[in-house]
Amino acid sequence: MNEGVGIVEPKKLKLKLPEGGYRLESGGILREIEVQYEECGAPLRSGNAVFICHALTGDAHVAGIRPGETKPSGWWEGMVGPGRAIDTDRYHVICANVLGGCSGTTGPMSVNPDTGRPYGSQFPQYTFSDAVDVYRMLLKEIGVSKLAALIGGSFGGMQVMDWMTRCPDEMEKAVLIATSASLNTQALAFDVVGRNAITEDPLWNGGDYYGDGDGKGPKLGLAGARQLAHITYLSREHLQDKFHRGLQDEFVNAPEDDRRERDRLFKTYFQIESYLDYQARKFINRFDANSYLHITRSMDLFDAGERYGSLDAACERVKAKCLVVSLSGDVLFADWQSRDITSSLLRAGKDVSYCHLEIGTGHDAFLTHISDLSKLVGGFLGDRRPKVMKWQERLYGKISSMVKDGAKVVDIGCGDGTLLNVLAKQRKTKGDGVEIDVERFEEALADGNNVYWEDADEGLSLIPDGYYDTAVVSDTLQEVRNPRGLLHEALRIADEAIVTFPNFAAYRIRLTLAFRGRLPVSKALPFEWYDTPNIHCITLKDFRRLCDREGIEICEVKAESRHPIGKLLLLFGLKNLGATTIIARIRRRK
Repeated sequence: MNEGVGIVEPKKLKLKLPEGGYRLESGGILREIEVQYEECGAPLRSGNAVFICHALTGDAHVAGIRPGETKPSGWWEGMVGPGRAIDTDRYHVICANVLGGCSGTTGPMSVNPDTGRPYGSQFPQYTFSDAVDVYRMLLKEIGVSKLAALIGGSFGGMQVMDWMTRCPDEMEKAVLIATSASLNTQALAFDVVGRNAITEDPLWNGGDYYGDGDGKGPKLGLAGARQLAHITYLSREHLQDKFHRGLQDEFVNAPEDDRRERDRLFKTYFQIESYLDYQARKFINRFDANSYLHITRSMDLFDAGERYGSLDAACERVKAKCLVVSLSGDVLFADWQSRDITSSLLRAGKDVSYCHLEIGTGHDAFLTHISDLSKLVGGFLGDRRPKVMKWQERLYGKISSMVKDGAKVVDIGCGDGTLLNVLAKQRKTKGDGVEIDVERFEEALADGNNVYWEDADEGLSLIPDGYYDTAVVSDTLQEVRNPRGLLHEALRIADEAIVTFPNFAAYRIRLTLAFRGRLPVSKALPFEWYDTPNIHCITLKDFRRLCDREGIEICEVKAESRHPIGKLLLLFGLKNLGATTIIARIRRRK
C-alpha cells in the first residue's frame, strides 16, 4: 500500500527584502514578507524541484500528514507521493501559501510593522505578478534556481501562466489545469457579487475588524461569497444528480415552531441549502474575508497578454514544454479558454499538449476526481523513452519512406503514438499527434510526444494553417463521419498528407461477399459488422475519384497485400483488386 509522503512540517521564511521593503507594482510597499511553505519528497538537488501553485482558497499543505494528525490531509494527496503522478521518489515538491493569504504568508491579518496591529484596510493592493515574485524570492532563498516543473490548477494555473510568460527561463515544464489567461466575464461577475457580499456586511468595517472583541467580522458576507463560489465549482449536471430537489431528513420530524421560524427567514429544507450552509460554515472557520477580497481582486485584474500586447505575444516568450488540461462542465474556466492558450502557444511554435477530460463534475474535478488527470500529469512529467519494436518499424516502413528526413509531422488519429515514435527513430522527425481517445492520448503523451485532444470530424481548429510539412492520416479516414472534410483539414495544416486506409475492393473481400454473402473478418479487418469502427467502405477507385473532385493531387500510391494472390495481382498492376491496404501521398492541386 502506498503510504504517501508521511509527516510534513510547515515552514516559515522571512524573505530578505531590499532596504526600505518590497515595492509592489501598485506602488505600495511591504517592509516585511513572511512565506509559509511545505516541502516533501526526494532531497533537493539541481533539476528535481517541482513547485505547485495552489487554488484560490488553498494553502501550502499539498500532501502528507500535518503534525498532530493521524492521516493524510493534503489537498492534492492523490496526485503527490511516492510512485504517484508527481513522484516524490524522484521530485522535491514545494508548495507555498500565496501573498495576501491567511495561512501563514503575509496578508491582511499579519501585523503591520509600522503600527504593531493587523494591516486590515492598510494592506496594499498587489498583483498576480507580485504574488508570483514572492514565490520566486522564496525559491531563490532555499536554493532553487530552475524548476523541473511548475504546476497549477484554476487560480494556481493562472499564476503558472504569469510565471512562464514573464520568467521563461525558470522552468523546464509547465502544467496548466482548468485555468485561463484571464477570467471570462461570467467568472468576473461571480467574483464581483462575492466581494459585494463581504463589503456590504456591516461587520466588515472597511477591513478593520480584527480585535473587535467578538471575533465575528463579516462572517455572513464571507459565507455568502463562499456559497456563490461553491455553486460554480460543480457542474449543473453534477448538482442535479447529487441533490435533485431532495429534502433534508429532519424536514419530516421538524417541530412546527422550527418550520415557522424557517418560513420567517425564507429558509427551506432542500438538501442543496443544507449543503451550501455546511460549506460556508467550514470556510468561515478557516479563511479571512480580507484575504478573500485581495486574492479575488488580483485574479480578476490578471491578463497574461496585457503586458505584451496580446496573448500570442506573451506566449512567444514561453520556453517551457507545456501541458494544458480543461474539464467538462467547468463553469468558471471554459474549455475554449484552455484552447486559446494552446492555440497561442502553437502559433508561437512552442511544445504544448492539450487534453479535455470528460469527467462531468465541473471545475472542482481537478481536486476530487483525478484518475485520468494523474495519468496525464504523470506521463507528462515522466521520462519514459519509447520502445520501437522491429515489427513496428516494418509495419510503418512504407509510410516512413514517404516522409522527408527531419520533417515536421502530425499524425491525425495517432493512437498510442507508435507511428510517431517510428518516424522519430527512422526519419528524425519532430512529430505531434491528434487523438480523441484519452487512454491512447495518455500513452502517446507519456512517450514524450505533443498531443492535441481534437475530434477530427469537427476540424482541427487548434492547429494553424501550414504548420506541418506532412500530415499522416493512418487508418482514420474510414472511421470519421466526414472524410472529405478531414482531407481538406490535413492539407490545410500541412503541405502534403499521407493517407492509409483498408481497400474494400480487395479480391478477398469480393470473394467473401460473392460466395459467403457476408462481410469478411480478417487480420486486416478484424471486426464484425456491428462493432466495426469503419463507417465508410473505401476503395482505391473511390479515393481517386474523390481526390479528383476535390482538387487534390495524388503524388504517389503504394499498395500492400499480405497474401500471395494479392501480391501477384499487384505485380500485374491491379492495385484496386489486389491491395488490402492503400498508402497515398497527396497535396493540393496547383
